[in-house]
Amino acid sequence: MIDGDPFSEISTAGQGSVITTSVEFTVAPKTAEDYVDPFQGMPVAAHTDAKAVSIPEMNALREWEDKHERDLEEKSQKEQVQKKEKQAAAGTALNDFYEQRAQEIQERMASHRANQKSAEAARSDALKGLNPWEQVAGLIDARSTVDGDSDTSRMRNLLM
Repeated sequence: MIDGDPFSEISTAGQGSVITTSVEFTVAPKTAEDYVDPFQGMPVAAHTDAKAVSIPEMNALREWEDKHERDLEEKSQKEQVQKKEKQAAAGTALNDFYEQRAQEIQERMASHRANQKSAEAARSDALKGLNPWEQVAGLIDARSTVDGDSDTSRMRNLLM
């Protein structure tokens, strides 16, 4: 085994034989005379100037492609305009919705406040002039039936 090369000797399991491998590398030529061009014999393009490349002649296919390209561009521009219009309309619709929703919430809150004040006023008017025990008796439901587990009739009789 060579120093630090774990693959220089490969042993097969159970046979005890050693297989050694060697790899040969070719060295690149050191002088220009030894170099062989791999593209030797291939034809070289006659025109290397960019201006010399000609535009293909107009035929029916080329005309259709140009017309089709213009149509697609026009359609794309129309779609962009429509998209922007729809986005603007959606934005105003959303603003209107949120304004209406806020107004409805304010109206609902005002209605709930008014209902709460009237309920508190009615309750305080009903409780005026009563002693505390009569107020407690008014809070008890005397018409309730006995539940299965608890019997509150004795407590109700005591409070009344």
